[in-house]
Amino acid sequence: AGAAVPMMGMGGAGVAGAGRDVGDPSSMLLSMWNRGKRSVGLGLTNREIAELRYQGLYQVVDLTKNFYFSYTYDLTRSLQDNFLAMSSQPFPPPPFKDMYAWNFFLTRELEDCTDSMTSFHWVLPIIHGAFLQRKLNDYGRSMNLILLARRSRHFAGTRYLKRGVSDMGKVANDVEHEEILHAETTSAASGTFSSYLQVRGSIPTYWTQESSVTMPKPPIVLNRVDPTYHATRTHFEDLLRRYGGPIVVCDLVKQSEKREREVIVGNEFRHAVDYLNSTIDPRHKIRYCALDYSHISKHRNLNVSTSLNEMATWAVNQTGFFCSAPRWKIMEDGEVVPFNESDASEGSAFLARHLGVPVFPMEQKGVLRTNCIDCLDRTNVAQFSAGVEALGQQLVVMGIRNTAKLDPSSNIVRMLIDMYVEIGDHIALQYGGSEAHKKGSASNTQGPMGKLLHPQSAYCASLGDGKRLLSSQFSCENWTGFVQVHDDVSAHIRC
Repeated sequence: AGAAVPMMGMGGAGVAGAGRDVGDPSSMLLSMWNRGKRSVGLGLTNREIAELRYQGLYQVVDLTKNFYFSYTYDLTRSLQDNFLAMSSQPFPPPPFKDMYAWNFFLTRELEDCTDSMTSFHWVLPIIHGAFLQRKLNDYGRSMNLILLARRSRHFAGTRYLKRGVSDMGKVANDVEHEEILHAETTSAASGTFSSYLQVRGSIPTYWTQESSVTMPKPPIVLNRVDPTYHATRTHFEDLLRRYGGPIVVCDLVKQSEKREREVIVGNEFRHAVDYLNSTIDPRHKIRYCALDYSHISKHRNLNVSTSLNEMATWAVNQTGFFCSAPRWKIMEDGEVVPFNESDASEGSAFLARHLGVPVFPMEQKGVLRTNCIDCLDRTNVAQFSAGVEALGQQLVVMGIRNTAKLDPSSNIVRMLIDMYVEIGDHIALQYGGSEAHKKGSASNTQGPMGKLLHPQSAYCASLGDGKRLLSSQFSCENWTGFVQVHDDVSAHIRC
């Protein structure tokens, strides 16, 4: 995928004392006096104060960490979208998804100066998230396993400062997670590709949670009443446009508490889903599943790992996954049969035959959306379960294995666990300011999954959350509304 991009420092300090003798004592004293005033903010205009603040925000953003680009591959789009675009070979190439391009506003003026036929030569989208790639061997086949997380620039910010949904249907901590498997043949550039997409995001209702030093667990407040759930509807409509149907929701918030906290927003979310399902076409109804870790762990006959595996199998079977050249097909009863072109859906065959729309015989239709309160620890465990299930089915479809269930103690599952732990830490650092809170050792009863289970809650908000929120928004948002206080600054700084 790409390399880290160094960011050029922003100009703002001109040449001082031009035309004077540098060794002049009066010039040196004046320069020292000006620097002293600047350090304490005395005698500065509003424009100069805003300029210093903007430069400080730019310095907080470190483009050498968690920012990626590629010269030859569109990182803002999924593998399935890129394969479809490569099949049709349009010119100019399709535009990148601006919701994942964190330099969208920084490059907008350059795009306006160039036309659509040449702008793709000059502008490269930069994504924010995480990228991991590992080499593995299974049954004598050499493969590459990739995890790619794309963080949306919409409604971006840190935990406790960004919660819920915006009026435009954008949610906090919105991350698209893609698991890519590449089975090599004679060369690394060829072979069979397969990918599975899932997303995470804050609960799409209006709610807040303000942190406090004296309150380790801040209360959850429904700060706005939306009787028609307009923002929630807008959010799920956007998911349908991007991924198609069905939309599968895995809600991991607690369903019962002695002192209600998560239950408050959980009930509101469930009511919103029920309301939306009563007003939309039955074919596009949201498929909702609630899974309470704490409730399941208290029952003697229930197991969190088993429940997660059942949920993951159900979700993956609902949406499917993408494969560029499938060799086998898994039937509903689990039987594995040879795959042929006639197994493709009738709609896909019609589009390819009569309209010339590029399609692949096995595509992912729909997406699994997972959430808890922070969309960090518990969400990472659930996404790992779905990733293991998808990986097992991908290996079968690609003709590498003959069974879709992977042994939890196998090397491939242990490698996948380590990758999900690492990518979960990246996402947690970006949104929560600290790594995912988990126990390092696995229990004997749960095997290697114990490394991901047993999340330990931590409600200590980072002291730098406010500054990190402003710096992230300054990189990816249009600050026209902020600089209205200083109109003269808007002409000097644009993003």
